[in-house]
Amino acid sequence: MTFEESLAYVYSAEVFGIRPGLQRIAELLRRLGHPEKQYPVVHIAGTNGKGSVSSFCAHIAAVKGWKCGWYTSPYLERFNERIRLIDGREGLDRFEQNYQSPEIPDSRFAAIMTEIREQVERMLQDGFDHPTVFELETAAALLWYAHEKVDLVVLEVGMGGRLDATNVVDQPLSTVICALGYDHMDRLGNTLGEIAGEKAGIIKEGCPLVLYRPSDATPDPAEAASALAVVQKKAKDLHAPLTIVSSSDIREREQTERGQSFIYQRPGQDFGERYEIQLLGDYQAMNAALAIEACKSFATPAEIHEGLARASWPGRLELMRLQPPVLIDGAHNVQGCAGLAREISRRFAGSELIFVVGMLADKQHRDMLKMVLQAGQLKPASVLCLRPPIARALAPEKLAAEAAEALGQPQQQCLKLSGRELAASLEMLYNQKDGICPIVSCEDSEEGLLAALALADSKGLPLVVFGSLYLLGQLRPILRRVLWADRDHRQE
Repeated sequence: MTFEESLAYVYSAEVFGIRPGLQRIAELLRRLGHPEKQYPVVHIAGTNGKGSVSSFCAHIAAVKGWKCGWYTSPYLERFNERIRLIDGREGLDRFEQNYQSPEIPDSRFAAIMTEIREQVERMLQDGFDHPTVFELETAAALLWYAHEKVDLVVLEVGMGGRLDATNVVDQPLSTVICALGYDHMDRLGNTLGEIAGEKAGIIKEGCPLVLYRPSDATPDPAEAASALAVVQKKAKDLHAPLTIVSSSDIREREQTERGQSFIYQRPGQDFGERYEIQLLGDYQAMNAALAIEACKSFATPAEIHEGLARASWPGRLELMRLQPPVLIDGAHNVQGCAGLAREISRRFAGSELIFVVGMLADKQHRDMLKMVLQAGQLKPASVLCLRPPIARALAPEKLAAEAAEALGQPQQQCLKLSGRELAASLEMLYNQKDGICPIVSCEDSEEGLLAALALADSKGLPLVVFGSLYLLGQLRPILRRVLWADRDHRQE
């Protein structure tokens, strides 16, 4: 198969839907020679922060000089981003120069998927069900890492944990449960305790577990206590040493334009250590602490310090330009929007802001909008609503009506605009707003983004793009092209 044919083969499995369970993936991997047993794994679950923690861990392993497989989901711009391999320090240097360098090559993915398809056909002949899309992708990643003889795989759970396809690993080096929140409730449960039970499914006998304290991720004390009790019981039953990272362990946080530093000090320690990271957001210090605990069994303190300092995670509170600021964030659930609200309240306190937003219909979009648009002392100057490029997208005009509701404005004042004059129309609306925030919906995402960017440039205002990762994946290449071309022009 070619790369295009292999992707078409993977997505043809969408007809089988999402079917949690380990029988299909376990059988497929058995037929492929159990690639998942050929390297140690750091296994990462949770509602929010999995990608950031995985980046921290992968960077630490690379600084150590290890060949590190790095499996994440979903991708931001390209499918191949999900299956990456950073080959030691040289690979990390290449990654910092070229974001696509660690990705699985098209030809390798095609060859591996051809091998997998042959085994799937044999499975079907023997009466097994067809693997799902995520199971095929996971099998491809695990097989490639075995072919490449990696030293470690940083493995991010897709959804849940107990029945997730990545949970075929039976003896991880360490497991991590990041911040717990309410997402995928139709499959994982209606309470935080039920959700924690699904995430805790990655805990294995005797394997160290690192947990983001639930009370630092949810405002409901009873729900947090229930989730903590579930994880503690599972860890105790499996004799898994448990380390709980708390916000009280993070001290003397100092913010910079491009990142932050903080002291991490465990209970009982007389002194803590100061770490620096590039990632924005108060919760990223906690995510870094999770990675510190997950990696300290194999990495030196110096390797951990450097790995954390070099880690990046695009699309999550990513400051793409300093002046006027352009901040993008894949805040796609309530917890993520709460983190975004705290960051923009701190960074842009008292300022007018231009927002570009797109969300999925199956998310808590009303609560998410209120959380961001009503944050602190911010003053929304304009809200442009777009449609993420996926069938589950919320219609822009409906999102605009909800934005008006969040700001206490009449819904009939929302406008649907398009065409080449969109930028001029946005500026005119801004100039005439008279205390009312212009709320506009647009079906052409690139056209809408460029109009919002033009308004931000004209007025010298921060631009914040947030919501669905599908939307960010569509818009980030446009911003990169426009902003970096402008930067290069100014430097000439």
